[in-house]
Amino acid sequence: MKTIYTGAILPLILYGAPVWKSVLHKPRYKAKLVRIQRLINIRIVKACHTVSNDELCLITGLMPINIKVEEATKYYEITKGEGSLYDREMEVKNWIHPAKHITVIDGHKDSTLYIHAYTDGSKNEVGVGSGIAIFSGSSQDNTEIQTK
Repeated sequence: MKTIYTGAILPLILYGAPVWKSVLHKPRYKAKLVRIQRLINIRIVKACHTVSNDELCLITGLMPINIKVEEATKYYEITKGEGSLYDREMEVKNWIHPAKHITVIDGHKDSTLYIHAYTDGSKNEVGVGSGIAIFSGSSQDNTEIQTK
């Protein structure tokens, strides 16, 4: 029964979740979804009807349906929707280049600390290797502080 729920029923429920997720704040719509999952959880566990849905979810190991709907909606927003600058699909030409440096202001307007990090990696028949070099210094002396 658990396999049928996770493989057939749940995908049917979650299909279109990004469209109708906004109605889940209304108790009657949320109750309909919980009722579907509750009936299936009772069948899986073979429990009494007096057991709460949260306890049934714990026993069966299934995530509550309202959380699954939020998860499916968030996944859709990240992959296909607007998402944030770093959590959405974008063409390679729009990727931010990792070699750009970051300026950290250390509490004072006059003292600026520069940190430059360089990475490299390679692979051959023997194995895989990687390296990192970190350079930092103030604006007055652009000296190397640490190299790893």
